[in-house]
Amino acid sequence: MDNRYHRHNRRKYSLKVHIVLVTKYRKQLLKGSIADDVKQKIFDIANTRGYEIIAMETDKDHMHFLISYDTTDRVCDIVKIVKQETTYYLWQTKGFNL
Repeated sequence: MDNRYHRHNRRKYSLKVHIVLVTKYRKQLLKGSIADDVKQKIFDIANTRGYEIIAMETDKDHMHFLISYDTTDRVCDIVKIVKQETTYYLWQTKGFNL
């Protein structure tokens, strides 16, 4: 059996996308515990939505992640959800005005 592909209802697929998110005006906000909190929030989003995070790294002003997703999802929706939920999380917990 080949484990490189997902199978579901006559579909066989292996969809992966590399997403890079940048902070507004390239502000260096992703330092220390904030970067860890954002990573954890993205892992939580992925778990609830059925995505698989393959790799994730952050720098001071941007973050990269490689995500595996289903054929019923669109990349633009994944990016929208991640940006909305992480921004709202930072507003609520850290008091950032992004």
